[in-house]
Amino acid sequence: MTTEQEAPNLSSASISSTKSVADDFEGLNNLRNRLLSVVLPSVLVPLIIASGVGYVITENRAKAKVIEKLESDTLLGGKTFATFIRDSFNIANVVVANPEVTQAMQAGSKEAEEQQLAQKPIADVEKNFADTKLLITDVRLNNFLDKIAESTQITDILITERNGFNVAFRGQFDNFVHSDKEWWQETKEEGRELIEPDELEEQELAVSDESEESDESEGENFMAFSQVVQDPLSDEFWGIIMVKIPLARLNSDLTAYLYAKSSQPSQFQIFESDSLEILTNIDNIEKSNEPQTINLEDIEVSGRESIIQVAQVLVETAENSLSLEEAQKSIAQLGFSDVRLRQEDIFSETNIIASLRYQDKIYSIATIPGTDFVSSSVVSYDLVADAGRNLLLVFVLTSITLGAIALRFVFAFTQRLSKPLIELSGKNQQVRELLQQQTVLLEQQTVLTNKQRQEKEQLETAIYTLIDEISDATEGDLTVRANLESVELSTVADLFNAIISSLQEIAIEARQSTTQVETSLKQNENIIRLLAKQAITEAQETRKTLTSVQQMSQSIQEVARNANQAEQIVDDTYKTVLNSTENMDLTVESILNLRTTVGDTAHKMNRLGASSQKIAQALSFIEEIALKTNVLAINARNEAHRAGEYGQGFAAVAEQVGILAEQCSTATQEISRIVTTIQAETQEVSQAMKLGTTQVAETTRLVESTKESLSLMLEKSQAINQLMGLIAQSTISQTTTSQNVTNLMQKIAQLSEVTSKSSQQVAQSIGSTAQVAAKLQSTVAQFKVTE
Repeated sequence: MTTEQEAPNLSSASISSTKSVADDFEGLNNLRNRLLSVVLPSVLVPLIIASGVGYVITENRAKAKVIEKLESDTLLGGKTFATFIRDSFNIANVVVANPEVTQAMQAGSKEAEEQQLAQKPIADVEKNFADTKLLITDVRLNNFLDKIAESTQITDILITERNGFNVAFRGQFDNFVHSDKEWWQETKEEGRELIEPDELEEQELAVSDESEESDESEGENFMAFSQVVQDPLSDEFWGIIMVKIPLARLNSDLTAYLYAKSSQPSQFQIFESDSLEILTNIDNIEKSNEPQTINLEDIEVSGRESIIQVAQVLVETAENSLSLEEAQKSIAQLGFSDVRLRQEDIFSETNIIASLRYQDKIYSIATIPGTDFVSSSVVSYDLVADAGRNLLLVFVLTSITLGAIALRFVFAFTQRLSKPLIELSGKNQQVRELLQQQTVLLEQQTVLTNKQRQEKEQLETAIYTLIDEISDATEGDLTVRANLESVELSTVADLFNAIISSLQEIAIEARQSTTQVETSLKQNENIIRLLAKQAITEAQETRKTLTSVQQMSQSIQEVARNANQAEQIVDDTYKTVLNSTENMDLTVESILNLRTTVGDTAHKMNRLGASSQKIAQALSFIEEIALKTNVLAINARNEAHRAGEYGQGFAAVAEQVGILAEQCSTATQEISRIVTTIQAETQEVSQAMKLGTTQVAETTRLVESTKESLSLMLEKSQAINQLMGLIAQSTISQTTTSQNVTNLMQKIAQLSEVTSKSSQQVAQSIGSTAQVAAKLQSTVAQFKVTE
């Protein structure tokens, strides 16, 4: 119930709450402005920050993606050019693999030595071979070169011997001697050489104006590949082969590969690092999927001298002249930004690739293994900036849209919030009237509360008095009694007195019973414990006896097993000796047969030696006839020459007879050598047979001696076998008896264990009962049952 002090407090709290609502309603006009000042910044400021961060992240991602694509195009172009070089040298290897090529080189060198062309002035040699420009003429080899050119994209093939003179070529070449040319000398020194388009004209290797293909190849660029040809066994220098291939094939492959892989417009170039000479150029890769014609005169390196310097640094790094850190530092000092270098292997050779920013362009430059050339891809930086600007435009439009939505939300929210506040103000007056009525009711309720409080105090006093009278019962005093004078608690006091009286009687009886039980258990506990100890001791002794009996039984069984094994071994030994005696008889018979066979073989070998001697005599006679036939053939050829053209037919026959006589003589000598070998081996076999006969006789004597020893062993084994049989039978009888004793002891041990366990359980039960009785006695002793 609510007290008099609580009533005014409640009334004042309700009034103050009503005033607070009225004050909030009075500030309703400022609510819309406060919401606008809080909501709009909380929405627009994070969006503006996110727009800036997103612009930076997007620009970096777009830049990384562009660089990744550029590096991919650069590496792909470099691999394509490296493959083009490798395939071109492989074509030269295919030509050299033809034996006719190496034979022509060797024949040409021999011809040059015979004519002493290397010692003559080059101008004179060129003049002497101005018509054919060939040291030797080999139609089959020239046809082979034509087939190679038709099956590949090669336009010209040149083969020179070791002095630099032409032995075969396909195409148009102005010179016969090439040993004074720089490309020929460098090839001989380095083993292979790559000749660039500008060097072809300088070294007079360009297609002649009189060539049949001059019209088709006008404006087309070529590269030449030369390599040394050596003896694979001795590495002797045989000559040099050079093939010339148009760059249209390389340009076509690059266009196809880069167009298939690229998704952004860029420019791709391959150029030499120590000059401004461009080998290939492909513009706007994204749109150009058709092969582009290369015009070296109208194209320059993108970035010019600065990019050339970067290319030189990368080539030095690939040649291990610089480390990656030193190379990156050198490139940064040249004025480039965003420089990044990394290393990658192409065809098991080190390749360095760099990405950098220069003059609002992004470059990717990579070295090409085994050459001074580099591949380069370049794209405008506007491609990266466009991605960031597009995202920035999206963020601006999003900010404007969200600002408009937030402004509309604030106006709608304040409109909906003002309506319930106005209704709440109307209810304020009604709440005040209700609070006044509640104040009157609280005053009436206060009077009733005071009356109830007095009655409660009287009841509490009577309860405290009863608790004081019966508090000793909680400590075990069962003699206490409650006072029955109190009207309010007389029934409770009477019930308590009846319960205490019953508990007093129960406690007296329990004390007497526990005393008797405890006395009886103490008298029997010692006797039971003594019986349990004796049962345990008896069980232990029985278990020890059982163990000893089991050990004895196991020993007897082991002896029985050993006796059986010994009997089996002796029996096997007897059988083995018996079989050995029979085998010895067979061995003696075989050795005697072998002695007879060896004697017959020795006799036949002697006859074979005699026959070989006769064959040798016959061969000597045949060789003498062949010699005489050869002499007659020579005489016949001489007579035929004297007879002139009338004796030409006879001369041919005489020549064939002479050849047959020589072949017959050679065959006779070979047969004579084989017969001599057979005679020598026959003599050796005959001596071995004689030695074998002696050894067979000695072996026969030893076998007879062994046979007698085995007979004696057979008799001893039979006696031992009989003794072991008797031992085994006795052991089996002992094993059966020991097993019966063991079974009886096991039964006695089991009975002892059962008795021991029962005694222990009885002793434990008596001990537990004594503990319970003692505990019960101590519990009952706590109660006070007499005055």
